[in-house]
Amino acid sequence: MSKIIKNYQLILLILVILVAIFFRFWHIRDYVVFLGDEGRDMIVMRNIFINKRLPFLGPTASVGGFYLGPIYYWMAAPFLYLWQFDPVGPSYFVAIVGVATVFLLYKFLKEATHFWPAIFASLLYATAPLIVRYSRSSWNPNPLPFFALLMVYFIYLGITRKKYPLFLGAGACLGIAVQLHYLASILVFVAGIIILTNTKYKNWPKIILLSLIGFVITFSPFLAFEIRHNFPNFRTILEFVTRGSNLGFKTFNIFWLVFDTGNIFLEEISKVMETYSTNIIFFALAILGLLGIFISRHDKNSRLLFSIGLIWFLGGLLSLRLYTGQIHDYYFGLMFPAPFLLAGLIFSIFWQKPIWRIICISVTALIVLIFLNNQFYKNQPNRLIDQTKQIANLVIEKSGNNAFNFAIISDHNSDHAYRYFLEVENRKPTDLEILITDQLIVVCESKKCEPLGDPAWEIAGFGRAEISEEQDVKGGIKVFRLIHWPGTPSPAGRPAIKGG
Repeated sequence: MSKIIKNYQLILLILVILVAIFFRFWHIRDYVVFLGDEGRDMIVMRNIFINKRLPFLGPTASVGGFYLGPIYYWMAAPFLYLWQFDPVGPSYFVAIVGVATVFLLYKFLKEATHFWPAIFASLLYATAPLIVRYSRSSWNPNPLPFFALLMVYFIYLGITRKKYPLFLGAGACLGIAVQLHYLASILVFVAGIIILTNTKYKNWPKIILLSLIGFVITFSPFLAFEIRHNFPNFRTILEFVTRGSNLGFKTFNIFWLVFDTGNIFLEEISKVMETYSTNIIFFALAILGLLGIFISRHDKNSRLLFSIGLIWFLGGLLSLRLYTGQIHDYYFGLMFPAPFLLAGLIFSIFWQKPIWRIICISVTALIVLIFLNNQFYKNQPNRLIDQTKQIANLVIEKSGNNAFNFAIISDHNSDHAYRYFLEVENRKPTDLEILITDQLIVVCESKKCEPLGDPAWEIAGFGRAEISEEQDVKGGIKVFRLIHWPGTPSPAGRPAIKGG
């Protein structure tokens, strides 16, 4: 009988993993986001192999003007190489990590509770629209949920099994997470509260020391750069944090802060906006999670599990609200698994009675249907990789076999995506600071395409010009070829000086 049970459990697990694989890999290339930021990342990762240049700095943070650590480049670059420098390669890395997160959530809950809560929670995580979206394209915050969950899992194992070297693993995961996104520093607070409330104080020094060693090991590439260059990013981060307008609660109504941020979080995850359903789910998770702690007050393991779920979910929301700027949906990445972990623990309470089992199954089925109705495939594929490559080839065609300067006119994008393909084809544009050439190729993504007189440095630095060629491209994009205006001496052959 036990063999039969194991077989159907394995089959169901395989089905959930297949669902996760489908949503993360189906038509991945057609939907991949490939704009300037992604192009910049691809240039850095390609240079690891082409120019043997290993980076010790990662991407710039979205605010603050400082850099992240290089760990994302180190992890994703091999996939760019395996896909022969096709930009979709690192997206496969992110998708693999996304599937691994689904399995890790299942494994955590299966070991901590039992099969059915684990399978329900992992199925919900596998199909959540926002999580699926960020598990399908290359971007440094996208692997963060896996390392956040792995950190929490190591802490759980370290506490329950009293195997303190596991805290090395937790610290190592934290060192990776902080390099993926600066807000992952909130996990320091989450991990600290979990450890302080669930371990004996005499063990704290050992746990903190091992966690710190693990953190330093994975954080060391970025730390080495900072030490060598007199801590430029640490100083910028400190200035950003101590700037009064960036951090601090706008109100000390803690209940409202957690509820409001939690509702935004659940709306973003589900893509169900401005309804009472996310309010109900938030209160259900919070109240039933607290009920779980009360019910399991005499069971040390269950109490630990519910405290982990609540501290990560509610404590993470409160900590996130310390940041007073606009909270973008990907800021929640450090706690994507938290509500699903907490939901699985709540399922484990109600699964003990048949009538509640029916309710658990019904709730899971309803939420999955809602998730399926809000998936990425409701939108047409953008095919940005193919479009960018096509335009880059047109730029090469317009420039002939001659050197050229390059510029972009865009309301929201940089030119790195085009530059990536130009470099792959060995037709790297000449920077104006190095040399003004006889021609400037301009890609215009804006509704207003007037390259003559545009104030952008890459255009203004070329000097007074006239349009030699103009061509429309599918998607409302235009490509211009500019040459120097014959009425003035040509600046070609000299470098342009910024500010001159």
